[in-house]
Amino acid sequence: MGGLNISCGNFLGEDKSGSAFEVVLSQLDGVDPFVKDKLLSGFNDEEYVLIETQISSLLVEPLRLYRDGLIKDIGHDDWLRETLLEESNGGNPTDLKWGEGRGWRLYCAENLLRACQHSAASEEPVVVCLG
Repeated sequence: MGGLNISCGNFLGEDKSGSAFEVVLSQLDGVDPFVKDKLLSGFNDEEYVLIETQISSLLVEPLRLYRDGLIKDIGHDDWLRETLLEESNGGNPTDLKWGEGRGWRLYCAENLLRACQHSAASEEPVVVCLG
């Protein structure tokens, strides 16, 4: 089962951690809708999205708040535990992975936050790509 991967320079996100990227990005508060649309449009012609350093720096705080909100809603920070619970409650694993599930969104938010923090420090772009 394919998915999206996140990387930035020598930072490699966990396997398929970017799969919920589109949903996570669309749900971020405090990010200009134009920026969201521009990033998501990268998937129209390519199998990857490049997030330049100036944009990734702007995503750090909204991603932190989003991740913290998910942890509060879920009641813990274990994305896999939440995903297994969602599957055991009848969730479709594929739909959950692509953003329907809170567990996968938490997995993505955590890895994307780490990549954006790395980008801000290293001045290298974040790449979210089909893998």
